[in-house]
Formats: sequence, structure tokens, C-alpha cells
Amino acid sequence: MTRKWLIGLVYVAIAIAIMGVRPHPTPGPMLRDFEAYWAAGSSRDAGVDPYRPDIWNAERTVPGVNTRHDEILPFIGPPATLLGWSLFARLPYKNAASAWIVLLAISLLALIAAVVRGSGAPITPLSFLAGVALALSFGPVTSDLALGQLALPSFLGGVLVTLLAERSVITGTTAACLAFAQPNAAIGLASLLGRNRVTLAIALGALVTYALGTIAGGWMWPLTYARAATAHHGAEALVAIQLTPASIAYSFGAPAGAAQLTGIGIALLAVAGAVALAITVRERFARFSAVSALVPFVVGFVHEHDLVVAFAAAGWCAFRTRAAVRVVALIGTILVSVDWLGLAQRPSGILQSALLALAAFGVFVALGKEEELPDGTKTGGVLALLFGGAAWLATQNPAPVWPDALAVFHAPLNATIATIWSAEQRAAGLAVAVPAWALLRSLSLLGCALLAFALYRQSSDVDVHHVVEGRDGIRVKVF
Repeated sequence: MTRKWLIGLVYVAIAIAIMGVRPHPTPGPMLRDFEAYWAAGSSRDAGVDPYRPDIWNAERTVPGVNTRHDEILPFIGPPATLLGWSLFARLPYKNAASAWIVLLAISLLALIAAVVRGSGAPITPLSFLAGVALALSFGPVTSDLALGQLALPSFLGGVLVTLLAERSVITGTTAACLAFAQPNAAIGLASLLGRNRVTLAIALGALVTYALGTIAGGWMWPLTYARAATAHHGAEALVAIQLTPASIAYSFGAPAGAAQLTGIGIALLAVAGAVALAITVRERFARFSAVSALVPFVVGFVHEHDLVVAFAAAGWCAFRTRAAVRVVALIGTILVSVDWLGLAQRPSGILQSALLALAAFGVFVALGKEEELPDGTKTGGVLALLFGGAAWLATQNPAPVWPDALAVFHAPLNATIATIWSAEQRAAGLAVAVPAWALLRSLSLLGCALLAFALYRQSSDVDVHHVVEGRDGIRVKVF
């Protein structure tokens, strides 16, 4: 079967997943996370601190929000982003959300093109269609679209720095500013420091971000923002929606203190691994992709949609890995692609998740060599068994969904927004330690680690001037 036919079958699976077997819709507003962005801009325009519980006054006006109970969604973005959210807040929510989803769609197309190009493949109809298929089957990407998350365009900014900063400092600076809008997306930029133009662009991006933040939050905003972020981390550090090593250790039954220490220890190991990658991987885009895939092990705040930072690594591996390394990369991609806790939160979406995982598997098979097909088939069987076991475990251990499970929750009087958010998580049933949920979430982190390892192994085995001729004419150049 040719690559074109395989890609065609992948799109059939995606179409069935999106249009034929969609899970039952959950109540709530369009683009749930954009609700907080829009409300933050509205609050700022009204002279209200968006980092306080008063943001609820704006959020409760959003169509679809349940005002019969309090479901305050904190805003925790950097102050510099408030200037943009203020512009969106001047539109009615539905109009603002529609405009935002258009920008997200454009960002996704740009991210796909950038990842294909950064992976060394020319942007042809076939390579681009393969990139689109991988993105649509990559759970964190689709979660970003569904929630209206800033993480998607911010990670695009980080990817563009790797591709454009050496050509134009101005373009690189603009891209860096976009990356700094979501701190997790910008951490991978540390792997690029040391090259004059790239370092200059990153530094200028940081200065521009600081200046914009000063307009919105005063010149001391880094300290006030750090306090707000720290308080929010304390409120959510060990709950089930976090994919950090500390929260997973806690769900496995470790005491809170031991779980935090476990998280610190794993973060130190990840930092050491990132340093080793930065030193040994010569290719700029590969280095950034590998280090970005390790970000979830280092930061203290990771939701499923934040795993978009592993998309560049998955794309690079899809185009570049071969032989045994490709098997590792394939497993890693599938593990990150599936929203494993989501299987427990939305059992009606299990079939859709299975089809999208099959699509991601198909992209890897299509971009590989014919002689690698038997190994891919065996790996597919193992992954199918893993998915089936995880789906069974999820249905036996259902997880609640915020804010649907809040019932008649009302925020404590005079409480901080971090305290309220912590109370919401407890009221929703997401603060309990359930080992099954921990096991499901650990699969996503394992996938990130496997992608970083596969990228390191393949990068160390190639010649930086080599050009690989793939099937059906896709030539991959190693920069």
C-alpha cells in the first residue's frame, strides 16, 4: 500500500472520529479556557484586578456559564497578555470566541508547516497533509482548539524562533514574545541560548514582554505575577487534572510532602537530561523539540492540553526516525496523543480516542519505510492491548469533570481566588487520591520521555549534511 493510500485511510479514521462518534457534549460555554481570557480583559477594562475573585462578575455573563453555583475560573496568564484580552473583551463573548478560534486555526496551520519544515521535510501537499493528520490526532492539540487555549499559538512562537531568529532578529523577537505569553511554551527556548542572533531575539522578546507587562501591571509585575502563580500552583499542585510527577505520586498514595519531593527529584533528573540534550544534539530544531518534550517533568503546572509542547518532537520523529528508534518514537507519540484521564472523565469518547490514536499510528506507518511495516504492525498490536486495558481501567474508575460536579458550590466569603479554586477542586471530587487515575496520567509523561529519548538517539546517529530520500518523493534534509 502506498503512502498516499495510507494517508487517505488516516483521514477516513479522523473524519469518522470527528463527525461520526463524537462523545456526548458537556455543558458550558464555547471555548472554556477562553472564558477566563475574555473575562480578564473585561475586568481590566472595568478597573478590576483580573487575578482576584471579582473576575467572576465578568465570567458569569458568558453564555453557557452556570450561574446557579459559583464556578470561578482563575486567570493566571502573564500581565502582558491582558492588553490583547482587553481588545477581545470589547466584543460580545460569542463574537470574540469566534474570532479567537479563527486565530487558533491559523496558528495550527502555521505550527504544522513550521514543524514539517523544522523536521527537514519540504512542505509539499503530501508532507503537509501528513502533518495535519498528525496534529488532528494529537490529543493536546485538539484540546487546545476545543478549550481555546493560548498554549497553541505560544508554542508556535517557540517553534518559529528556532526557524526564523537567525534570519531576522525582528521576526525572532516577535516570535519570542508570542512564546512568552505562555511560560511553559517558552522554556524550550533555553536550549537555543548561545547563538548570537537567536539569543539576541530571545532577550529582546523578554524585554518587550516586560515592557508590555509594565503597561498592564506596573513595573513590579514579575513579582506580583510570581506570587499569583505560586498561590495557584499551591491550590492545584496535587489534584487529578495535573499531569506533574508530584500530582501523580500523590494519586498513587504518597503523602503530600513525599509527593512534592518526588516531583523535585524527577524535575532535577529532567533538567540534567535537558542539559545533556542541549550539549549533544547539534540540530537546532531537534534540540528545541527534545527539551520542550521534557518540560512537563520540570514545571509545576501541567494540564493535558499543555502537552502540546511535545508536538514538535512527535512531528520530528514521524519524519526522521528509523528502525528500532522509530518504534520507541511511535509508542511515545501514541502515549502523548491520547487523553488518558479523559477516558475516565468521558467514557462516551473512548471510541473517538481509539480512532484518533489509530490515525496517529497510521501517519507513522505512512511516513516510514516499507521494510519497517512488520515492526509497526507488532507495535500496533501492543498499543491496541494497552489502549484496551486503559479504557477498561478508566470505565472502572470514572473521574468527575469540573465544573459539572460542583453541584451547589458557593465560594467562601473573603477568600483568595487560589483558595476558592482549591475548594472547587475538592468539591468536584478531583482532590482525592485514586491510583487508577495516576496510572492513566503517567502514560502521558512516559510518552514525553520516550519522544525525547528517541529524538536524542536518532540525532546522534545521523550526519548533519545527509539528505534522506523517502518513499513517494519526500526528501528529508538534516540541517
